[in-house]
Amino acid sequence: MTKLTFIADTHHYSKTLGTTGRQYHLRSGSDQKCLAETGEIIDAAFEKIAVSDTDAVMIAGDVTNDGEMVSHLEFREKLYKLREKKRIYLITATHDWCCDQNPRRFSGNTVTHDVEVMKSDMLPEFYRDFGPGDAISKFITHIGTCSYVAQLSENVRLLALNDDKNEDNHAGFTEEHFKWIEEQIKKAREDKCLIIGMEHHLLTPHISPLITGGGVCVANREYVASRLADAGLRYMFVGHSHIQNTTDFKSEKGNVITEVNVGSLVGYPAPIVNVTVNDDMTLSYEVEHLETFNLNGNEIDAQKFLKNHALALIHRLLSSPNRQELADRLTALQLNGRKLSKYSGVILPLFKFIRTADVEKLYKKLKHLGLARNIDKSLVEKFKNKKLLSFADEIMLSVFDGSIQKYTREDDYYRLVMSVVSIPSRIMKKNTNMKKLIFAIDSILTGGRFDNRKATI
Repeated sequence: MTKLTFIADTHHYSKTLGTTGRQYHLRSGSDQKCLAETGEIIDAAFEKIAVSDTDAVMIAGDVTNDGEMVSHLEFREKLYKLREKKRIYLITATHDWCCDQNPRRFSGNTVTHDVEVMKSDMLPEFYRDFGPGDAISKFITHIGTCSYVAQLSENVRLLALNDDKNEDNHAGFTEEHFKWIEEQIKKAREDKCLIIGMEHHLLTPHISPLITGGGVCVANREYVASRLADAGLRYMFVGHSHIQNTTDFKSEKGNVITEVNVGSLVGYPAPIVNVTVNDDMTLSYEVEHLETFNLNGNEIDAQKFLKNHALALIHRLLSSPNRQELADRLTALQLNGRKLSKYSGVILPLFKFIRTADVEKLYKKLKHLGLARNIDKSLVEKFKNKKLLSFADEIMLSVFDGSIQKYTREDDYYRLVMSVVSIPSRIMKKNTNMKKLIFAIDSILTGGRFDNRKATI
């Protein structure tokens, strides 16, 4: 029986790049995952994994914050320490060679870009002791990154794929890369080995395309997923979206690939996915969460800390005091802050309403607008004092943690939320995204078709 541990998106950030000043705090406050605290969180997780009964550790890409050389050097030292106890297999991803060519150093109120970064073709050799050096087969991509196959046990192999670039400069694989992949899947079948895939980008949207569509997935995702499924790949572990979720994809030929999206280790809820390869070659996984880590000499409740950090992402934006601060906080979220802030006269009052109103106040507002017909008054009475911000917080956390708190479609909470969420689709009947929103919230509240915390797939 083979036991494996999957983690993803460690995004290690070296504190030498700055941890103070307005620009740092804008950057740190605009992300669900941590920045300055990544080193301590990774150390605590690695210590936990080191004493576990797992046979090997898999890391599904974006191991550093933005490819900074100093971050890579620090992270590799942590890997060597863990390697004293466990075998490690990792893949790199676009954050590991700073694909946006925008490395940052923070000092006071300024951001500079004089940061040495790792180049994509340097990564295979730099991390050769964590997968590539033990590979039974390797493929070097056209940008110099590496995909490889590793023998994990007598009858289990890892197909570690680097999907940074296809021939069109999008996430995915070139034709030559695909042929190598198909050859490895075929070879594993001939050798009577189960082959488990790992890549960074998603093959198919999880929860909803509204949340994990577009660039979160590989380009031409249905073609890529179909080709892998039809080649015989049954399982894929991915990262990138920072959410914990399981879904599957069926090709037109009827072949199914089940995909486990592993959340970021350095963001709420710091998931560590423990996988057992069963005798019948099915996989059983159980997700545990980091309990504590040490920061500045103090033991920190990891779940409380990471939850507060994630929610601050919403709270800070909703608390924008003026147009300029709104613009800066939106820009930090990689939105067009200058353009959107022109509507601050509408946005700021709306944000204040969301921040301060409760269910009863929302109902009165909707009733005044003639939009409350489908809302059950008994549900309003039950939740009348519950703040809208609490609903937003709970839904956001459920996106990241795989719906630890689940609701059935008969629960009063579910019925109230869905009656409100469905209002935009009734107003904008031709807007398909509004209909998709209903299905997305349904999936978040119910947890979707799979148990995202413990299941056999």
